[in-house]
Amino acid sequence: MQNKFFLSIVTSLALIYGTGANAQETVSKPLFDDYFKNNTMRFDFHHAGNSTDERYYFDRVIREGEWAGSAKSLINPFDYGEQQFRIIDTATGTIIYKNNYCTLFNEWQTTQEAILTERSFPESVIFPEPKSDFTIEFHARNKSSKEWEKKYTQKIKIADYNIHPCKKQYESIDIHIGGNIANSLDIVLLPDGFTAEEKDKFIASCHMWSDALFSYAPFTQNRRRINIRAVWAPSVESGISIPGQNDWKETLLGTRFYTFGSERYQMTEEFQKVRDIAANAPYESIFILTNTDKYGGGGIYNFYGLGSAGKTGRTGEVYVHEFGHSLMGLGDEYIEIGNTVSALYPEGKEPWEANLTRFVNFNGKWENRIEEGTPVPTVITPGSTEKEWKIGAYEGGGYLEKGIYRGWPECMMKALTDFCPICQEAISRYLEYICE
Repeated sequence: MQNKFFLSIVTSLALIYGTGANAQETVSKPLFDDYFKNNTMRFDFHHAGNSTDERYYFDRVIREGEWAGSAKSLINPFDYGEQQFRIIDTATGTIIYKNNYCTLFNEWQTTQEAILTERSFPESVIFPEPKSDFTIEFHARNKSSKEWEKKYTQKIKIADYNIHPCKKQYESIDIHIGGNIANSLDIVLLPDGFTAEEKDKFIASCHMWSDALFSYAPFTQNRRRINIRAVWAPSVESGISIPGQNDWKETLLGTRFYTFGSERYQMTEEFQKVRDIAANAPYESIFILTNTDKYGGGGIYNFYGLGSAGKTGRTGEVYVHEFGHSLMGLGDEYIEIGNTVSALYPEGKEPWEANLTRFVNFNGKWENRIEEGTPVPTVITPGSTEKEWKIGAYEGGGYLEKGIYRGWPECMMKALTDFCPICQEAISRYLEYICE
């Protein structure tokens, strides 16, 4: 069965790395040394609009430090996320880098506020620094069809004196170094709400985060392909803002609970500030640790993850659950009636998440892992144990009770337990891509 899964990934890679005249559909696999320097470039912008419209406004371009990503995996082959950006060599029209991600803005679009008003969110993307002039394109999924639509294009001259230098001002601390930067997943842990006197507390939380991650498969067996660093950057005040209790703190990253009215949803809208702090270490993936005992957190694909660093009762499990979101966009598998983000899973459209399906386009997910004779939809036999469970299609997920399915009865993305076989395989495939 695993061979069939491997075959489907090879097929998707072949489709994306094929050679075709239309650069939007098929592109040749670029060679890093032909197009890039071993540095990181960052494009800051503002993402604005309302519930039905989105627009992009340029802010600045920044040169950061060493490129922490792969020099081989430059075209993301996974059709994940709500947003996509492409770096195109201006002279030849060749797509030389492509990556997908999600944003807090897209989640805000599902709220009542977005129906009544317009807002702007600061955003940012990073990529290896091109050697020559380039064009950046932003694409977003159409709200109805879920197909990609080009939204914004800008040409950048590599010699432009307006490109900002990166000012590193904070200490980077190694937490776990498993391999070299080029062939590893590089994670940076950032503090929020820790004062200058609470450095030791933050570092202890970082080690707890690392220990929690490596206690779950498939991260356990990939320790040597993962690097974890922390950036020590203190806040003025200790603790995190809780607007619902009229408790506001002055913290470096502006993290707060009650995001979009949800008490446990703890996020920050100051993403460019997050990038500023993260740039003090080589990184691909960001996770923020907040100085609070209040349970909560969040995670957005290729954006950032966040979790409370205090004694919440299930701190480690929350870290890993949110990292599942932020690393590769695994969907929540639990039911939560009234959650507005469920609007991201419209009927008749296949979720892009690897662990959820509406059977609209099940190909390439886990359909080949369902044994012949297993009923679909699948129901748990009363009194059965985990050893007796089978991969199938269990109804309920993406906050919805009906019409959406997951592959296993329980999972880290549902009930803060081990990652299910479907999620483990999806994570493993993603790590293979990142660490190439």
